[in-house]
Amino acid sequence: MNVDTDADIVLSRHAAAHHGVFRGRHASMAGLSRRQINTRIADGRWETLHADVYRVGGAPRTWNGDLLAACWAGGDRAVASHHSAAELHALPGRRRDFVEITCPRWRRAQHSGVVVHETKAMDQVDLAIVKGIAVTTPARTLFDLGGVSRAGVVELALENGLRRGLTTLEEMTATVKRLSRSGRPGGPILRALLDARDPGRRPTESDMETRLLQAMRTHGLPEPTTQCEVWQGTAFIARVDVGYPDARIAIEYDSDEFHLGRTATGRDRSRRHRLISAGWLPIDVGPADLRTGGTVACAAISQALRDRRQA
Repeated sequence: MNVDTDADIVLSRHAAAHHGVFRGRHASMAGLSRRQINTRIADGRWETLHADVYRVGGAPRTWNGDLLAACWAGGDRAVASHHSAAELHALPGRRRDFVEITCPRWRRAQHSGVVVHETKAMDQVDLAIVKGIAVTTPARTLFDLGGVSRAGVVELALENGLRRGLTTLEEMTATVKRLSRSGRPGGPILRALLDARDPGRRPTESDMETRLLQAMRTHGLPEPTTQCEVWQGTAFIARVDVGYPDARIAIEYDSDEFHLGRTATGRDRSRRHRLISAGWLPIDVGPADLRTGGTVACAAISQALRDRRQA
């Protein structure tokens, strides 16, 4: 086996572990000269993605590979961020129709198909590795999303991150305080969400439950108790998505995904009967209700609140 073949094998193994992409310096470390590198580019064995960043010929093109290549093109301190970081962390606000990175001002990369943000405020505490790609941490990602997404999307991502243990309220508060000093755009939305959120409130258990809360606020309903526990004396009855304990109203997001089948239907019916026996009024809100803004469902909740508080 000749030296060229050995080097190609080493490089192919490296690329296979990095979504099919590699840098010129990886080729040099494998033992290839600049002339050998240029030959492989010229004869189509390698595809040039960015300056000094390549994909092995025949390797499938993937979003992860494009993102890693963009990070490498942006320099050693470039990281996946914003919508792309949300995708890597599986947070609401994620997008795959482009790749998005952040790098220092003096190393900014200009490349087609890549959204580039510039910052000098990227400390080690803001960095993580996901799928072999340098990326902002969940806390930093949430902060950055505040500068490019609507408040409703940022709240969905915040609740999702809290629910999954990707971050904490304490970490988010510290992140906002640390990064807002220079007036970065992510601060105002996230600070407002944290200020309005009761520190003792449990995170919602799904993104759709968060959307339910948002619809209720939009229609002027008072803030309910999330993950509300229902008791009858010392007997635990149920824990519902949101509720108004003073009016004994239990509101739940009713997803077909979790309520299909005879066994599930019977279990839901029994649970509903226990709530009613305890003096609570159960109200279900489904996907169709939220897709239309929740107007009808929220009107029913509002009327139930009036009736029960006047009784």
